[in-house]
Amino acid sequence: MFRKTISSLLALPLLVVGMSAANAAATPYTQNFETMPTYSGVDFDGGVGTVVTDQPAGEGFTSGNALQVETKVKAWAGTKIEMPSNFSFISSTNKTGSISVYSPDALSRCFVLKLEGTGVEIERKLSVTEGWQTLTFNYASNFNASKNYNVLVFMPDFFGVGCNMVWNADNKPKTTWYVDNISFPGARDAAEVVVPENRSAPSVLVNFEANDTSGYELVDFNGSASSVVTDAPAEGSIGSTKAMKVVTIGGTSGTTIVRKSSMASLISASTFVAKANIHSPVAGKTIMLKIESTVHPSQIVEIRQTSVAGWKTYSFNFEVGGNVTDIDYPQASIFFDFLGNGSDNPWYLDDLAFNGAVGATLPGGGGGDNGGGNNGAGDPTSTLLTYEGNDNLGALNIEGATKEKPQGPFGGASAAIAEAPAGGLGGSALAFTKTGEPWAGLNTLVSADGAVRYTNGDNTKVTFNYYSPKANSPLALQLFNGETMAVEMIQNAAQGWNNISFDLATAPNWSALVKYNKLVLFPDFQVVPAGEVYYFDNIAVNGAETPQIDITVPVDPTPVVVKPAVKTAATVSTSTPKVGVTLRATKGTWTGSTMTHKYTWYRCTVVGKTALKAKPTSAAKCSVISGKTASSLKLTKTEKGKYIRVMVTATNSKGSAYNMSKTTTKKVA
Repeated sequence: MFRKTISSLLALPLLVVGMSAANAAATPYTQNFETMPTYSGVDFDGGVGTVVTDQPAGEGFTSGNALQVETKVKAWAGTKIEMPSNFSFISSTNKTGSISVYSPDALSRCFVLKLEGTGVEIERKLSVTEGWQTLTFNYASNFNASKNYNVLVFMPDFFGVGCNMVWNADNKPKTTWYVDNISFPGARDAAEVVVPENRSAPSVLVNFEANDTSGYELVDFNGSASSVVTDAPAEGSIGSTKAMKVVTIGGTSGTTIVRKSSMASLISASTFVAKANIHSPVAGKTIMLKIESTVHPSQIVEIRQTSVAGWKTYSFNFEVGGNVTDIDYPQASIFFDFLGNGSDNPWYLDDLAFNGAVGATLPGGGGGDNGGGNNGAGDPTSTLLTYEGNDNLGALNIEGATKEKPQGPFGGASAAIAEAPAGGLGGSALAFTKTGEPWAGLNTLVSADGAVRYTNGDNTKVTFNYYSPKANSPLALQLFNGETMAVEMIQNAAQGWNNISFDLATAPNWSALVKYNKLVLFPDFQVVPAGEVYYFDNIAVNGAETPQIDITVPVDPTPVVVKPAVKTAATVSTSTPKVGVTLRATKGTWTGSTMTHKYTWYRCTVVGKTALKAKPTSAAKCSVISGKTASSLKLTKTEKGKYIRVMVTATNSKGSAYNMSKTTTKKVA
């Protein structure tokens, strides 16, 4: 679970003499609670911190003690560790930290680790999974180099941060969490040092040669047996002396090849495609390359290709499922003859490349993926599938695809010719019912003998009318060169009828020289099916024309804007107010159209026992705390001896309304 190094290899940043006291450098801070037998932190708003020795078992802690944090009552309940004001957990040179966290269940919960200082705060949140995990927090955004961040705040099961549940402000149910191995900035105890890292997408090439810097490790599972050999079959990667040999038993047997650190992703926003030179002992078997998150094991992307006999360069495009905004994918595994029966004849892999790395090519370019292979003849016959009574070619799409009749649905889906839904061109269409697998699709046009090619230099477009029961539904098109998927394009369909056009000339791997003999369509691509019905009509290739549907996009009526009005009063957290404590406000509830909320804090000389719907009058004896407009207020000496209240102002185009809380029941101590 942890990235380990020897402590002597890590030079930790220390406070530098002569530099500014404010954030000159962060003093290394580690806490595994071995030297804190009694918790010395500060609990707030229903949080209770206790050092314990009976924490749950798992890989998330390395010591005998851990911090137990119970949270209940307030949505933001938690506990915090306060250091002297001249201390800072982070600095200009290192703005990260990590902790071990135990989450009590598999619900989608959030953990907030907040840094505070005099007049500053940075809040970071992460989704957590059940059990122990290592969380790394980066505070670079909103960092103020002139300030010290000397307070570390833990808020498990936090309120309303996008994690599929929102607790009411005052009745959050009790949950029990555990925290261990706190490290700022990136320090650990002498036995275990974790180096914090920024997110990255390194160029990775696994070629098994002396110059291989990928750090590959072959980890077999479910019966696979791999090794690095020097006697791979001829015609492999040019200049190669080594390759990976795999004997597979089929099924789900495979080999993990690459495992980088948790924030180093094998795909990026600019490079989703991985490539590999692979030698298959037989054609028609499934090759699957899988990438996955090591922090969130449920986050995986699997891309499959169909093998050809001999050496071939295969491309795996992870754009169909990769989420590089929120997830890093540092681990890659290969499966040969996936879900098959296996073979005594071995497979070979070489020059596995991620993030733009360039491996050695195969003699002749490696087949269709590089523009070679099945080139030349083939007739680009103009073809239009109408699914009307005289369309014999379209009628081949209504029965499941077989070796003898390769056209038709596959992956558990079914198809039938039926009346087209209203709003289209009328007549008949192909009704495709998506059941079975997420990758269920339709072998739309197949030229088994190679007599027909689909697309060439003069005919680069595939067009059709398409009905989707869902909005923003991914629709994929694939072209095959022989039995190898060579080109893939994806676009999102709107709900209802669509005029679809795929221009293959814009696809990265398409070549006018290659004879593509199979066209495959995938409704709602890679989405788990729920029995939805999609409709295809007037599929046109090689210069045929699809009649266009006149699609009217509905215009939403101008919404009626309703002025804000208070429904329930704003509140201020009821902790005993004292200098140094942070009070938090809730804005109450409102009626009215979309609105913005502004917070104004007041210090008062008399107690206010009634919430108001207006600004305070002179009788309230309150004055504005200048410059404090956030939903929280850290109390200073200026507030000592005063009552505190907050006013929330809601505004939209129709005007504003005010929601003034009661004061704190006690004066600031």
